[in-house]
Amino acid sequence: MNINCNQCLPCCCCAGQFIEKIIYTPTGITGPTGARGPTGATGPTGVTGATGPTGVTGATGVTGPTGVTGATGATGPTGPTGPTGATGATGPTGPTGATGATGATGATGADGADGADGATGATGVADTLAVGTTTTAEPEVLAAVTDSGTENNHIFDFLIPRGATGATGATGAAGTTGATGATGLTGATGATGATGSKGATGATGATGPTGVTGATGPKGATGATGATGPACKCPVCVKGILTSHSLSEHGDSPVDFSDYEVIPSDSQLFSVKGNCITLKEEGLYEVTLNVCYAQSHGMEGEVALLLNSQQLPCARRKLNCADYGVLLSHTLYAAAGDVLSVALSGTRGYKDLAALISVKSFGTPD
Repeated sequence: MNINCNQCLPCCCCAGQFIEKIIYTPTGITGPTGARGPTGATGPTGVTGATGPTGVTGATGVTGPTGVTGATGATGPTGPTGPTGATGATGPTGPTGATGATGATGATGADGADGADGATGATGVADTLAVGTTTTAEPEVLAAVTDSGTENNHIFDFLIPRGATGATGATGAAGTTGATGATGLTGATGATGATGSKGATGATGATGPTGVTGATGPKGATGATGATGPACKCPVCVKGILTSHSLSEHGDSPVDFSDYEVIPSDSQLFSVKGNCITLKEEGLYEVTLNVCYAQSHGMEGEVALLLNSQQLPCARRKLNCADYGVLLSHTLYAAAGDVLSVALSGTRGYKDLAALISVKSFGTPD
């Protein structure tokens, strides 16, 4: 999947982590075998002479026009199957027809040899990927992949068009004629049997079952790379980021975010005063708070995120004496002028209590 954030600030979808969209062109399903024409009435079979050796198969002649189908006679006894002649040379491949409907999945080929290990890339932000819905569209609709998840939790919805029915390819040229094999010895002529009376025309038999699928042929050459699909529009993009670090030596003293940084530096999305961060535009915000400490002296405090002095839902964590830290993350939709703050309680005995906050603004989704 190609992602275009319309020149927005770097985010998880614009920081070099691209997911390449892969479109497979399947092979069409082989059409059903036509019904077998009726067989004429057969007289009694004479004694079969010894079978001579089979000559090399000659080239197939041009097919004549199909005659009118005669009435179906009674089926005569099946003669013994002769040995199979050698296969003629394969004619050149005809031009490729248009893509047919999706065929059944072929057997999996053997794994190729492992490539050499590439250089270790830089550590990126941990994302999760999941498949959402898969929808089949008409052949003329372009395939598309839409990310309906969040910044770090991607859910991909697929829109895949049906393949149009391909035209029949031209018949390849006939192979060269093979050498004629030596004539086998003529078997003794059997006595001619009496001609049987003509039987009544039987009803047309039901079509026989489809034969067993032959072995998979060799893998064809890799086709040319298809044209690049349409760019995927990123549903939300980061407009600005605020980060701040606060250190408190004596626990319950207010967390002060006055020492902060905004990216980009000329952004007017935030204003900070002490423990209060004012969100100056309406839109979607993601808040991440990391609180750590060296010692708690057996006490168990709490930290909470507040919006306009009211605790946000599910935005409170206990500071356990054995953990030495806690991470709290929350996504919210705020109005212009809403005030975000952090509240600590029961932490007077904590030593080297530090809070690191990060606020991302995504603006108003399209």
